[in-house]
Amino acid sequence: MTSLSPAEQLLQDLGITEPDEIDVEVIAWSVGAWVRYRPLPQGDARIVGIGDRAIITVDDRASRVRQRFSVAHELGHWHHHHGQRLLCHDASGNAQADTCEREADRYAADLLMPRSMLAPSMAEAPMSIALMDGIARLFQVSILAAALRLADIHAGRFALIVDEPDGHRWFRRSAALPKGWHLRLDAPMDEQGGKPGSQPKQWSAPACRHFRGRNLSGIRLRCETAHAASGRRLTLITAPV
Repeated sequence: MTSLSPAEQLLQDLGITEPDEIDVEVIAWSVGAWVRYRPLPQGDARIVGIGDRAIITVDDRASRVRQRFSVAHELGHWHHHHGQRLLCHDASGNAQADTCEREADRYAADLLMPRSMLAPSMAEAPMSIALMDGIARLFQVSILAAALRLADIHAGRFALIVDEPDGHRWFRRSAALPKGWHLRLDAPMDEQGGKPGSQPKQWSAPACRHFRGRNLSGIRLRCETAHAASGRRLTLITAPV
């Protein structure tokens, strides 16, 4: 039996069993944190705590899905890093801060998209942008947050490539993707995708175009590209099982 993460245990303790019951402000209050919304000059959110009480301040100009993830992220800091002095912006290059941010992100994903609620939503559905979008809508998260969560727990063999508005490209691969397949991040994309909210573009490509490694001959990949509201371009590359 898989043990529950701290965030999932909290949901269970509060009797929360459905996605629409995940009220981040109420959950924050239950652990001694009060959420308020104000304009922030830097970053999406911050937390200040003393003793067993904390105040989470969230930028009131952010989208609702971003605000929910920010609250959940700060609750991750409240759980894991109680009593530590942290800055939640511009942490890159600091190994300790990067680790803390990853822990807080993991807590947020577990809180907003717990495995017990995700499993029925995934069922045996193949990995696709449509599935990512459906999960995002059901759990009130961004499509990127849904995609990254699915990369952790979906049984499919796939890689997600993310193009940032500034031109930076990064990726996340599923656990089921063969470890000997190394993604070619410089591979050209056949389709650029439409505007946010439009239908994703789909095409097929030989595996050797997007991966280096053995046993790629004769394998064709299903590729989809879509734009997120944040300006990011998401490309999902799925291999047959």
